[in-house]
Amino acid sequence: MRSRFVRTFAVIASLLMLAVAVQSFVTDAAARSNDRNSLVGTWRLQISPRNCQTGEPLPQFQGLVSFAQGGTLTDLLNSQTFQPGQRSPGLGVWGHTHRNNYRSVSDAFIFFDSSPTPGLKRGTQRLTWDIEVHGDDLTIESTGQFLDASGNLVVATCASFTGTRMEEPDED
Repeated sequence: MRSRFVRTFAVIASLLMLAVAVQSFVTDAAARSNDRNSLVGTWRLQISPRNCQTGEPLPQFQGLVSFAQGGTLTDLLNSQTFQPGQRSPGLGVWGHTHRNNYRSVSDAFIFFDSSPTPGLKRGTQRLTWDIEVHGDDLTIESTGQFLDASGNLVVATCASFTGTRMEEPDED
């Protein structure tokens, strides 16, 4: 059962990564417009989580996020919080709020419980991001929720992100 689950997850993750790669190469001129405060594109993220109540910093990690024209997003996070294969890529939506500011929400599946206590429970991770873009750099303030399979809150999360836009490779 578990090996079938792992194979299924690997196929889904591979297809999503392929879609993200294709999207980054097929991005049209609108994504590279003169409006350098556009969110559209793929970004490398440095994520600094913290305890929401005390503000105490937690171990940093990296991630990738692609914001597609039309308002969808895909994220991949490389946090040591997750066991291999435990979290699906996040899928969500984003919108422009004002000037160079945006807001997004995304969900990712947590496929199985982990330990040690308190650990994560099978369910969903929901992230809400307030995003500010400055040319090829961005900042994100994130709040998150881990929900169990019944939709009950297991833990709330907080983090600050910095990001750098991935650019087209130079032609030789």
